[in-house]
Amino acid sequence: MNPLAPTIRNPLAEVAKPLHEAANKALVDQVRRALDSEDPEEIDRGADELTLMGYSKTAGHLRERAQLLRAGHAARPRRHATVYPSPIPEASDEQWARFVRLMQTGDVAAVSPSGQVGLFQTRLKRLEDLGLARDVKRMMGDGGPRWTATFRSPLTLQRLLADPLLQYRIFIASMKRYRNAILGEHRGVIGTEIDGKRATLSGLLAVAHHAGPALTSWLASAEDRKRFARTTNAYYSMSEVF
Repeated sequence: MNPLAPTIRNPLAEVAKPLHEAANKALVDQVRRALDSEDPEEIDRGADELTLMGYSKTAGHLRERAQLLRAGHAARPRRHATVYPSPIPEASDEQWARFVRLMQTGDVAAVSPSGQVGLFQTRLKRLEDLGLARDVKRMMGDGGPRWTATFRSPLTLQRLLADPLLQYRIFIASMKRYRNAILGEHRGVIGTEIDGKRATLSGLLAVAHHAGPALTSWLASAEDRKRFARTTNAYYSMSEVF
């Protein structure tokens, strides 16, 4: 038996149909409230609600966050506590928290026709880069273009679309890898001006998230920056974060 999950065909949204819209909205709202809170007691209450909703694993992650906050409160003043410890040295915890909030452009169960999923609208190709999927392809069919992908067990699309904290952990792994690539290949760009905006690591991370390996051509081509307006707008929005 193939240990990998069955192939997912485009439109990917049909896989998400069994997910109940109302439950997903409640889940997203509850998790976002917990992530924005610095009060361990409030986070625990949110975890209890998620348990009643049937999301015991997500609730467990939130309780772990509450424990970390309690430890932080014991070691330092409350005003310094954060629920978004920065995973990269160039960003403070506060800067990283802002970056994460700005990069959340979708809903937890969102699936785009172009093969982007979740809160951060992560590309399927990026999941393939991270070893979480394989055979990601865009194919033409009778109904138009479609995407196919095979997820690496135990990950499935259903599980990914139901777990915002899993999406966040994948986002961290992706940003750390992009950060290393940017500093290794494009360090000299940082501090220069691109289309009237000073290039920063946060801005380039946003471009990489949207464009993947096309970051190089985006940097080199004013025409590409004009053509891919959504990517360029993300660069403008994120350049002042860190």
